[in-house]
Amino acid sequence: MAAPVRDAPDVTAPPSSLLDDVLRRVNRIRTAHGVDPIYALPPSCTAWEGGACVLERAFEDLGVLIVDYRQAHGRGFSFDHGLGDFVRDFDARRFPTLLVAK
Repeated sequence: MAAPVRDAPDVTAPPSSLLDDVLRRVNRIRTAHGVDPIYALPPSCTAWEGGACVLERAFEDLGVLIVDYRQAHGRGFSFDHGLGDFVRDFDARRFPTLLVAK
């Protein structure tokens, strides 16, 4: 008798960078909500400058309107995103390659 077929395990290789880890987590959230994964975080202005947070842009097609340090919020829904450290570092300009000049 043949062994049962199993799903392939998730990739367990460590992310090559913090941004890679963030992108993987963003993609898990996106695919869990039925939206295609993204392959690069979109550039953005910091939230402090009144520009959209990079996560707001990444979650835009999920209907997310606001991203704070712990949650993402839309019309009639909220969810914990677990990306607070990234958002704080982003707002502190620790990722200059994700910023767009105004």
